[in-house]
Parts: sequence; C-alpha cells; structure tokens
Amino acid sequence: MTFLFIALFGWCLAHACPVSINVQDKNGKPISGITLLINSKILAVSSSSGVVQLDLDEGNHSIELVKDNQTLLKEALVVTCGQKNHFTYHIPVYIEKSDKLNEVVIHNKSIKQEIEESPFSVSVIDFKKQYDKAGDVGDYLNRASGVKLRTDGNIGSAVQINLGGLQGKAVRIFKDGIPIELFGHGFSLGTIPLNMLDRVEIYKGVMPIYLASDALGGGINLVTRTSNKNFCEASYELVSFNTHRATVNFFLQNKNNFYGGINGTFNYSDNNYKVNVPIQNDAAVEEYSDVKRFHDMTRSKYVEAFIGLKDKTWADDLRFTLIYSDFYKQIQNDANMVNVYGKPFSYETNFTGMVHYKKRFFDDKLKVNLLTNYSHFNTKFIDTATVRYNWKGAIIAENMQPGEIRAGNNQHLHYDFVSSRLNAEYELSDYNFLEFSELYYYQRRKGSDPLGAVSVIENVDVLTIPATYQKNNLALAWRSLWQNTRLESILAAKFYQYQTEGFTTDNYGFAWKSSKNDQQFGYLGALKWQKESTLLKLSYEYATRLPDEFEIFGDARMVKENLDLNPEKSHNVNLNGQYTLTQANSSVTFSANLFYRKVKDIIFLQLDIPFNRYINYEKSNIKGLEIETNYIVNKWLTTGFNMTYQDIRRVGIEESAFKYLNDSRVPNIPYLFGNLWVNTTFTSIFNKTDQVNFTWNANYTHRFFLVPIPKSQEPGLFEPVKEFQTSLIIPKDGRLGQFSNDLGLYYHFADKKTTLSAECRNVGNVKLYDNFNVQRPGRSFHFKIVYQLF
Repeated sequence: MTFLFIALFGWCLAHACPVSINVQDKNGKPISGITLLINSKILAVSSSSGVVQLDLDEGNHSIELVKDNQTLLKEALVVTCGQKNHFTYHIPVYIEKSDKLNEVVIHNKSIKQEIEESPFSVSVIDFKKQYDKAGDVGDYLNRASGVKLRTDGNIGSAVQINLGGLQGKAVRIFKDGIPIELFGHGFSLGTIPLNMLDRVEIYKGVMPIYLASDALGGGINLVTRTSNKNFCEASYELVSFNTHRATVNFFLQNKNNFYGGINGTFNYSDNNYKVNVPIQNDAAVEEYSDVKRFHDMTRSKYVEAFIGLKDKTWADDLRFTLIYSDFYKQIQNDANMVNVYGKPFSYETNFTGMVHYKKRFFDDKLKVNLLTNYSHFNTKFIDTATVRYNWKGAIIAENMQPGEIRAGNNQHLHYDFVSSRLNAEYELSDYNFLEFSELYYYQRRKGSDPLGAVSVIENVDVLTIPATYQKNNLALAWRSLWQNTRLESILAAKFYQYQTEGFTTDNYGFAWKSSKNDQQFGYLGALKWQKESTLLKLSYEYATRLPDEFEIFGDARMVKENLDLNPEKSHNVNLNGQYTLTQANSSVTFSANLFYRKVKDIIFLQLDIPFNRYINYEKSNIKGLEIETNYIVNKWLTTGFNMTYQDIRRVGIEESAFKYLNDSRVPNIPYLFGNLWVNTTFTSIFNKTDQVNFTWNANYTHRFFLVPIPKSQEPGLFEPVKEFQTSLIIPKDGRLGQFSNDLGLYYHFADKKTTLSAECRNVGNVKLYDNFNVQRPGRSFHFKIVYQLF
C-alpha cells in the first residue's frame, strides 16, 4: 500500500515543470487579482506581488488573463522542462468596462464537482433539478454506481444498503453529518421524498473525518435543502396501493439575516399489492395464488422547524431546530413469507432539539462547526393476538397463546439520545490544512414488557432496568495541496472508544447487571491527481466498526446479549479513474472504481433455539469493480449506464464441519447488478418557456444464492443452474436475473412554478425479490404535482 502511494505521488510530480508568471502594468508595477486560465481552466489568481507559481506539463499551452469577466490578454505559452520558465505579461491599460474587450464568464465549481474531485471514492446525486420526480431517495440511490438498496416491500419497509461489498450496519447513514438513527423512522431512506434533500453523498470505503463515524464500508450523507432566498414549495403524490405522499418546504429571511423555515413530509400507504404465495385448498394441499397483502399499512410524519441568524460578528450561522416525527407500521409476514400475521404492529414517536453553530476565526484561518442535539423516543411493539390468519386474511385458528410472531409482546420502550459533533479546520498555509473532528453519542433505554423476559432471581421485567451505551470517535487529519492544487493528499488517524451498561439474561432466565468497554485505533490515507479531463484517486483505510447496544444487549425477546463481541475491522482500498471527452455541445465521461476489502470479526446474527445471539462469525475477502459512462449527446438527450461486480468470499473457516465452505460466496447478497438510463428534454411545446422531460430507467440484478454453496458447485456466471439448486437461488423461477423498467413523463409549465409528473414503475409487472423470498411490489403508477408559491 505504501509503495502504491509513493509510486503515484512520484509519477504525478515527475510529469510537471515549475513555471513562474509575473503580471505587470506598462510601467512594470505588479497587478493583483488577475485570474489565470491555462487551457481554458482557472488555475490561479495573481497576488499583491503580481507573481503566480505553477506546475505545468511540458509542451504547448494557452494562457488567458481575466478580470471582472473581461479577457485582458490571451496568448500561447510554451513550457520546456529543464529550463527556467519565467514569463512576464504587461497589460497596457485595464478598463473597468469596455466594449472592445471580449467578455468571458467564469464558472465556479459546483458543490457536487468539489466533492467528487476530492481524494475520496465518492459520488454525489444532485437533487436540485429532480424535485419533479416521484418516489423516495432510496429509489434513486438504487440507480447509483456500486449501490444496491434492498427492501422487504413498499413504503415504510426496512431498507438495507449494500455498498462496496458490505451491507447492514457496516454502512453508516447520516443526515447533515449526524447519524440518521437520531431522527427516527419518519426520516429514513424509505420515507424521505426528493423534495426534502439538496443532495446525497455516497462514500465508498474511506470516509472524510468530518463525518466522525466508525463505519466499516463507507457511508451515505443525506444533505437537506438550504436556500439564500425566500421560497415556499408544496408537493403531492398519488401512487398505487392507496399511497399518498405530501411535502412542504418553507424558508424566509429578512434584511438583518434573521431566518426561519419549516420542512415537512407525510406518507401513507396500505401497501396492498399482490404477492404470489402458497395457500391450502379444501383438500389441505398448498397451491400458489396471487393475493393482496392485507396487514401492511404504513403511516409516517416528519416536521422540522428552525430559526437562525447569519453573518454576525459572533457567528457566521446559528440555528435552533425542533423536530417531531412518528411512524406506524403493521407487520404482515416473516422474512421468508412462510408465516403470515394479521395483528402485530409497531409505533414510534420522536422529539428532537438541535443547536448548530458555525464561525470562522483568525482571518478565516480557523473554521469551527458545532452541532449538538437531544432526542427522546417512545416505541411500541404489540403482538398479543390469540388468533391466527392465512394469506386471504381469514382467521384459521382461535384461542391460541398470545403472540402471532413468537411468544407475544406488549413492549413499550423509552430512549434518550444525546449527540454532539465538532468539526474544525485550521489553515496552516495556502496549501496545508489541519482538520479535527469529534462525535460523542449517548443512549439510554428503559421500558417494560409484561410478556417479555423476567429475571428469575430479582423477579423484575428486564426492560425496566436502564441500559446505557456511549461512544466517542476522534479523528485528526492533515490535508495538503500540491502542484497548485492539481495534487491533493490526506493523512488521518482515528480513535474509537465505547462503554455500555445494562441488564442481561441467559437461556435459563437468570439475569445480572453487566458492562463492557473497549477502544480501537484506525488510520487512512488518500491521494488525488487531476489534469484537465483526467482524474485519478487512490485511498486506503484501516476501518473499525464498534458493536452497537442492540448487538451487545439484544432485544429482551429473542435476541440475547453477548458482552464478548469484538469490533469489526477491515482493510479498505479504492483505486478510481475518470476521463471526460468534450466536443462542442456533447461530452462523454468514463469512470471506474476498483475496490478491495479484507474484513475480520464480522458481527453476525446466529440463529439458535430458543434464542438468537450476535457473534463474531468469520472473515471475508471482497474484490470488486464499478464502471459508469455518462453521455451528453446534445442539449436535449443524455444517456448512460453503470455496472457493479463484487466477489464476496468467506475465508478462514476453521470448524471442520464447515471448512468445505471456504472461498464460497457470502449468501443473500447480489454480486452483479447495473442500470441503464435515457433522459430527453423538449422545449417550447405549448409556450416558448415550457418544457417536457421523458425518462427511461432499467435495472438488472443477476441471480444470487440464498444459502452458502461450495465454490466447486457454483454455476458459471451465465451457465444454467442444476435442478436441485433452483430453490436456493433468487429468483427461483429459472430466470438468469431480474430486469425491470421505469418510465417517466414530466411537464414544466411556462410560469416555472408548476410541474406535473407521471411515472410507471416496473412496467412489465415482473416478480422482484430483494431479501430471501420476500416479494417487492409489482407495477405501480405515480402522479405528482409540485407547486412553488414564491
């Protein structure tokens, strides 16, 4: 790894020559504030001495001197390595405004460009022009390169993200840099509409230290909408399966930089789509039939209100935020769609208060960003029915023991969360920066369940004993710019510490107070080199993920504690390349990402009787490739595709009974998937300023195994499977993979305030599966209106 960093660093330096450019007036006096464009790209601004130091490749270049959007001089520049490359340019007269001078527009980089050109393996989905689209953020994450989002159903269902070969809790989700679990299920990947977000940042493997998390395989940061001008926007979406979604975004700011706003969303769905399931006929023989889901209703609300002040001597930005959310979810079936339920449900309410403070000190050399919040959750999980149902919604048994899912639950839990995140950056020089971050997290859980676990010795409901969990993540980084920002490097060290206390029980009902604490270290390095249309990146991290409170203490129902859990650890390597070819009004961008993960002490839920338990199960090696192409054909047509292949293998199995599974694929994880899209734009349909957009998106997921299969028995990528393997594969109906199509039509009115949208998802109504045998919705229709009041 060190050799790769040194080799790439040396190669980048070896292909550039030092150049000195001096900008003067006709009398030889230096001129400051002149922007230098080399080959039409902004590279520097002249200082008070008029001198700019650059590193340029040997050969011919064009130099352009610009001020106030006016071209003052444009000439050829020839650089010869091994010689003194000192150039002086005299500007006879500078006129503030002159018709004789050509006007040039200088385009600053967008936030999306700045993030994607950082040394990290990262991609950004910009939603600013996507607010007319239907669905939630999860639908669009699933179309991103290297990302596979998996769910057990429609709105409100649990969502799991696979990123770079890792999934579940190994991939952290954030809202504005704060762990998303602090905001409740009302703000989740399955409930957030696009109108709530500005962008999504997808970090693959190595993550920037400002997120200050113990993620193992990368993370996703959901950045909410911000504005510098007053606006009010509302949207409503009507979808199949009696689904309704509404959002409101409101922002006001006065001349004194006092501002306030409200963001809110509401979701409701019966989720009564059809599924193909086995049902016993009159002869007690199971036959597959299409039936509607009857107990999967979901309802969620999320409201965020804030006030703040900007641009004061004591604060660049000070914001106070209050959040309320709730989430109601009925439970229809188990993970294999074998057992069907008709009564269980869960309900959650959340109240959160936040304070956000930003300030620059010492002539902007020190930047401080502090965010602190407190959250209080109340949750219910009710499963007390004494009847049993079949898939038709009919009662097939009565006077049973309470509980359709297990032994019954009447669980009420109360959570208190405290979180604080501090980010600071100090500018050591124009090209060197010191960065620091800290994330403190505390959780306290207390509740009751009359039908749950009881301590035999103390004769108390285990959940009435408080359980606490806290962790502290620290990171320190040094970021440097070289070759006049063409080359950028980052080195960082991380420290993780956690401790937890609670009440646990064993399989015999005995209970005792227990505690656990641990600390770990991590480190990372990242390097980026960019020249005109070419971008190369290399990053490495020794990553750690701490076990969370649920994995340690269980749920006091069917998952028991394990205080001996070790943190998960992984060596993560990413190598990225990108090249853009531009011609006239068209451009093509090619990108590729090679990644490698060496993971050990994977935390795994071991199924057992009568209780389950999280354990450190095994090791795995992950190798993968992501490729993507985006083609802007012209101003009205764009297209592209991406493909991901990830080879995830179990290694280091020592138990003799399972050694035959060494080097087998990790089951229930897709290893080949991709997307294809076409977007068109037409203008002046009914009016000179209206617009129509048409989109087509296709998604493909190759077949994958439900259970471990020895490598020697794995079929080839496109070979037919053996008959006995058919039931072990998703999909199990003989298809090579799952292919679905989505269509969208969008009309933007001439007033630029109103948009109407119509979409059809899963046009072919094909059967789709994500996890085990749980079916996803079939064909659905989406109608959406977005109106901007001001």
